[in-house]
Amino acid sequence: MGKVIEAVAWGLAATFLTSNSAIAATCGHDVHGSPTIEVTELGENSSVLHYFSPATLVMDDKSHPAHRAFGECRGQGVTIDGVSKWSGSCIWKDSDGDAMVAHWSSSPGDKGTEEGGLHGIATWIGSGKLAKFGGSVSWTGLANGGSYLCVE
Repeated sequence: MGKVIEAVAWGLAATFLTSNSAIAATCGHDVHGSPTIEVTELGENSSVLHYFSPATLVMDDKSHPAHRAFGECRGQGVTIDGVSKWSGSCIWKDSDGDAMVAHWSSSPGDKGTEEGGLHGIATWIGSGKLAKFGGSVSWTGLANGGSYLCVE
């Protein structure tokens, strides 16, 4: 169970978002720090996992309105017979108080591009000057604890 928790922690410590909006491709990193996972064991290979991590968006284009938006990600995974289903939300706010919110999920079998990385779907909703960046997105976590996102 320890390796599963570690892999999930690193996979969730990152959210790779790719949107199909009308905005030209804009990429950056969602940097998470000090993720925590609390585990409630339900029996052999079954548990409930609660995830939390502070998060900061660091965009490649330093003039992007979401650059250095800061917030947090929270989620819950339910593992039954060693197979997990995850859902949660992240919120980031910029210095003006405008926010980006991502409601995400990952179904059993969804895997990211790196070992231990999860993959899934998300709905990204923005307020204020970040509202135009909303829409449906796909994400993948990176095993190294970071994530890379692209908004197209």
